Amino acid sequence: MIYALSALVAGWVAIAAPFPRRSRHRERFFWTLLAIGLVLLTINKQLDLQSFMTAIARCIALAEGWYDQRRTMQSVFILVFALTGFLLGLYFLWLLRGTMKRSALPLFGAVLVICFVLIRAVSFHAIDKLIHLTLPSWGSAVSVNFLLEIPGPLIILASGLWLLKRRNRA
Repeated sequence: MIYALSALVAGWVAIAAPFPRRSRHRERFFWTLLAIGLVLLTINKQLDLQSFMTAIARCIALAEGWYDQRRTMQSVFILVFALTGFLLGLYFLWLLRGTMKRSALPLFGAVLVICFVLIRAVSFHAIDKLIHLTLPSWGSAVSVNFLLEIPGPLIILASGLWLLKRRNRA
């Protein structure tokens, strides 16, 4: 639900936020990509596509005889994913140059989302055990997975609402 709501607000920001003329196209592009990424994560959350893809990869690895080397393949996948995320982050820093008063928080939220996706993609046994831990909280328990997943989209959502509130004041 948080991904869908964040995607909706990000799309709304891309269309309606009061960006200055000199950076308007760049900021709208950033928020559009953010909305698209959050929509894809919403779909993934509903359909559990990462489990489906993991099952397909496992079947391929078994059929082609490299299942025993799956850890190496996981490491390569994670390295490529992390490098892509890092390069994407550098691109967004360049794209959003001069707009950090408005863009720093949603960019940070996007980094948190990418980090969470990367942690989930690792799928090593020790990481899975950590993610599925529950911690005692005020009257109930909260999962580590929840604590890692929620801050990114929540920051994006809050940043988007703040930008849209500025629009209403203008």
